[in-house]
Amino acid sequence: MGRGGGMGNPVNVGIAVQADWENREFISNISLNVRRLFDFLLRFEATTKSKLASLNEKLDILERKLEVLEVQVGSATTNPSVFN
Repeated sequence: MGRGGGMGNPVNVGIAVQADWENREFISNISLNVRRLFDFLLRFEATTKSKLASLNEKLDILERKLEVLEVQVGSATTNPSVFN
């Protein structure tokens, strides 16, 4: 004789509920870690862009100084009296 319309063995239901909670907790932890990773990547991108922009400005300044020095050296080689 079988039972009709019952929820099943209470032990099996308890195990299923426990497994469901563990799965939900695992998914919650994964979601939290993905969010943390995403936040880190956003901060990293912003910081990297800022540092690269700063380095680019410094490089532009150095390139302009180098161009000036190249012109001065070129002038000096064609007109040595500049240094006298």
